[in-house]
Amino acid sequence: MHAMPCGKQLRVRRFLGTGRAVIVAIDHGNAAGVVRGLEYPLEVVKLAVQAGADGILVTPGVLEQVVEEIGDLAVILRIDGCVSTLGSGPMRLFSSVEDAVAIGADAVVVNATLGAPHESEELEKAGKTATAGRRWGMPLVAEMLTQRIIPDHMDFSGNGSSSLPADIADEIAMACRLGVELGADVIKTRYPGNMAAFQRIVAHAGRPVLIAGGPLRSPSLKSLLSVVDESLQAAGSGVIFGRSIWQQPDPALALRALCAMVHDDATVAEALEIAQTQE
Repeated sequence: MHAMPCGKQLRVRRFLGTGRAVIVAIDHGNAAGVVRGLEYPLEVVKLAVQAGADGILVTPGVLEQVVEEIGDLAVILRIDGCVSTLGSGPMRLFSSVEDAVAIGADAVVVNATLGAPHESEELEKAGKTATAGRRWGMPLVAEMLTQRIIPDHMDFSGNGSSSLPADIADEIAMACRLGVELGADVIKTRYPGNMAAFQRIVAHAGRPVLIAGGPLRSPSLKSLLSVVDESLQAAGSGVIFGRSIWQQPDPALALRALCAMVHDDATVAEALEIAQTQE
């Protein structure tokens, strides 16, 4: 972890103290309303606690509903949105770093999408959030995407196969580097599908990179774990997964397996065995 002010160090330690993290994202209602598998966020939070996750990615309103059950989970607070899957436009701040400090968050997250018509607005938002984070000791997790990722990333239908372009790695590399240049402490992005390319992305970012899951396209847990295995071998720092966990046929099994891989360096086969024996 790079040098940072004391407040940031203390907060980052709560979810990346070992250098790796499993974060369960439950902020999807911020854009899509009621999503299959996330109808009852409290149940997902209980699952995250029981399975050994490091934290949750959550909006302020839902955090207030689940706070009694989060235990030792770190809180990564979503502070931007203001656009639904029915609309279009930039994701705008609806809260602030100061509000996140008051609510007890361990980090804030905002999105920026390169190549979008609103690219400049979202990059400015990320940079200003990082600046406020320095003042308040609040780490910034920047979710850095590109316009060609968005149709797949924001697909809540669950239909079809993954459609990330085969040549997306260079764009992801640019997005991650821009996030770091603007002051992000941690990067959240999509895995490009190529281990060597992802290794370069992580190296050139110089900050922890956590992969996002995107839509659950297949019930094959082994396939999902293989992607995570590749990302970890390429020096990734873990996952921020939502639908890839709570839309699985057995979410508890999936999360236990992910924790075994990220926390204990388990192989795919070992992670599945560990998860099954913990039932």
